[in-house]
Amino acid sequence: MKPLMILGLLLRLSFSGHLAIGQRPAAAIPPVVMPPRVDELVITNVNVVNVDHGEIEPHQNVVMRDGVILSVGKWIPAGRGVPTVDGTGKYLVPGLWDGHTHALTSVEDERVALPLYVAQGITSIRDVTTARPLNDLLRTYQSLETGGRVGPRIELAGPVLDGSGDWRSGLGLNASRTEGWARAEALIRAGWCNLQPGPYLSHDAFRGIASAAREGRVHLIGPVPEAVPVLDAVSAGQCGIEQTDKLLLGCSSREAELVAARALALGGARPLTTLQNRIKAQQHDILASFSASRCTELAQALVDYCISVTPGLVARDFSLRRDVDPEDPRLRSVPAAVRQRWAQARRDRPRLSASKLATIRLADSLQRRMVATFAKLGVRLVAGSDAGSDTPNLFHGGSLHEELERLQAIGLTPAEALRAGTVNPAMATGHGFDLGRIYAGYQADVVLLNANPLDDIRNLRLIQAVVLRGRLFDLPALAGLATEAEQAAQLQSAAQATAIVR
Repeated sequence: MKPLMILGLLLRLSFSGHLAIGQRPAAAIPPVVMPPRVDELVITNVNVVNVDHGEIEPHQNVVMRDGVILSVGKWIPAGRGVPTVDGTGKYLVPGLWDGHTHALTSVEDERVALPLYVAQGITSIRDVTTARPLNDLLRTYQSLETGGRVGPRIELAGPVLDGSGDWRSGLGLNASRTEGWARAEALIRAGWCNLQPGPYLSHDAFRGIASAAREGRVHLIGPVPEAVPVLDAVSAGQCGIEQTDKLLLGCSSREAELVAARALALGGARPLTTLQNRIKAQQHDILASFSASRCTELAQALVDYCISVTPGLVARDFSLRRDVDPEDPRLRSVPAAVRQRWAQARRDRPRLSASKLATIRLADSLQRRMVATFAKLGVRLVAGSDAGSDTPNLFHGGSLHEELERLQAIGLTPAEALRAGTVNPAMATGHGFDLGRIYAGYQADVVLLNANPLDDIRNLRLIQAVVLRGRLFDLPALAGLATEAEQAAQLQSAAQATAIVR
C-alpha cells in the first residue's frame, strides 16, 4: 500500500478501536517466535543472485542497517560488535513474494498462514481477502510492521467490484459507466490503494472503474470481466490479469464473437446461470480456434502496456484430478475443518467422461503453452498460489514453491521463474524501487540458501536463514515458526471438536 495512504488509515484506525455490532473480540494471539531486531547485520562472502540479469555476483559482503540494505560489495563496517553471518558457499536471494493469496480471511487463518510464509522464505504477499473490514486488515498490517507479530509484508488487493449487486459491490449487471466510476471513486476515497475487477461487470461499468483507478493512481488487478475483451481491459487501464481462462480466450480467433455472446447472456433472463452455461458451451470453440499468432500478438500487447499476469498453474490441479498425498506433511498445518472441506469437495466433484477430461487437459496444455510464450516474449509473470481460497489442496507457503517449480517445468529458465517470485510482483504492486532486489537502498528482506537457485528453482527450498524487518530468522527460528503454525491449526481443530460436542 502507498505509505501516505497507510499513515492516514492507521491514524484513523487508532481512533476506531470499538467493536462493530455483532463482532466478537478476537482471542489472544499465541506467543510468536520473534528474534531480536538488530541495528546492523553483515552477510559476508556470499554469492548474491542478481535477479534482473540472472547472474551470480560472487564473494559479496551485504551490509544491512535498520532493515535496509546499506551496501553490496567488498566493504565491511569497522568494529567487532557488528553481527555477522558467514555466507561462504551460500546464495542470497531477495525475499520471495506470493502474488495471490488468501491469508487474512479470518484471525484464525492468519495465525496459521502468516508464520508459514516466513518459514518458507516468503517475505511479502499480495492478499486478496475481501470479506473483512479494512480496519481489521489494517490491525494485522500494523501488528506485523511494528513487530508485534511475525509475518510477511502485506499488500492488500482491495475490494472486488462486480456486477452481482451484493452489498460489497453495489453494482448491478447492467451498471453504467457513471455508476462504475462512482463506486470505484468512493472506495478510493475510503482509503483503498488497489481494486479488483469482478467477472460479472458490464463493459460500461468496467470502463468507469478503470477510469477512476487511473485518476486515483491505484492498481486495478484481477480477472478480466466476461463481457470485456482482453485488449479492451488492457487499454482501459487494467494493469494486472489473474485467471488465465480469459487470456486463453484472447488467443482465440473468435474472441470478439464469444465475448459478445457472454455479454448478451448477462443482459438476459437468469443471467448468471445462462453465462455459466454459455462459458461451458464455448470451451470446444475456444480450443479449436486457438491461434499461436494471436497468442504472440496478445503477448506483445501485454509487454507494451507493462501488464502483469498471474498464471495460477498449481491452482488448476484440483480440476485436473491431481490431489495431494494423504501423508503430505503440509497437512499438519491445515485445520481439520479445512481438510474436511477439501475432502467434501473431492467427493462432490462430478464424474467426467473421458472426452470431458481430455478437454480439460487440452485447455490446461494450451494455457501452459500460452504462459511459456508469454515468458519467452517478456510478459511480466507473477507467481501466486491462491492458497486459502475455496480451491482444495493449496498450502500457505508451500504452494508458492510449487508454482515456481511448475513455471520452470513448462519451459521457463530458473532465472525467469525466480523473477516471477521476486522482482516481478514487487514491480506489479508499485514496490519496484524498494523490494524484490538486493541493491543498496532496498528493504533488507533476503533469504540465504544452501544451493544456487539459478541451477534449479527447487533450491529455493534449501533455506538457511531469512532476514525480514531487521530480524534474522536462523534455522531454529524458522522451525519454530513452522511449529507455531501447526499448533495454531491443532488449536482450531480442537475448538471445532469441542463445538461439535456441545
